[in-house]
Amino acid sequence: MAKLIQSDDEPQLISNTYSLVKIIVIGIGLGLLYYFLTVIIQKYIIIPVFCDSATSALSCHNSLGISGNISMVIVAVVGIMAMVMSRMTQPLIVAVATAATLWGLALWTDGLSMLEVIGWSVLSYALSYVLYSWITRYNRTVPVLILILAVIVTARIVIIL
Repeated sequence: MAKLIQSDDEPQLISNTYSLVKIIVIGIGLGLLYYFLTVIIQKYIIIPVFCDSATSALSCHNSLGISGNISMVIVAVVGIMAMVMSRMTQPLIVAVATAATLWGLALWTDGLSMLEVIGWSVLSYALSYVLYSWITRYNRTVPVLILILAVIVTARIVIIL
């Protein structure tokens, strides 16, 4: 009888759980959810609660950024649940990396028309989820985390420029 010997020295890809179409659909859905949550939180929570008094003028001035960041956290949690239900690999890493990369997306798209904001949100989420889920296909966690950290730092530097 033949014995199967598995070596840890060779890279092992998890290819049967990587569905590009599924990841794109999840990214598109999360981009739409992000936009609508940002609008709802800003209009119905941040502005009514914080913009009534003169002492909270800074919170009122930055209401879009605050609502966008709250939406980012909620969308990350929803994204984790969607990826777990889809049996994708390492959903926590993908969701946190996407949130870290796209943090402040609401302020980046401030001043654009509604359709442009929706388009950029959907495109940003879809591309981020595809990129980070593609990186996390690799079986080892430490190289994945190092590569994702390098991508996040590079993306944040490019965004600042």
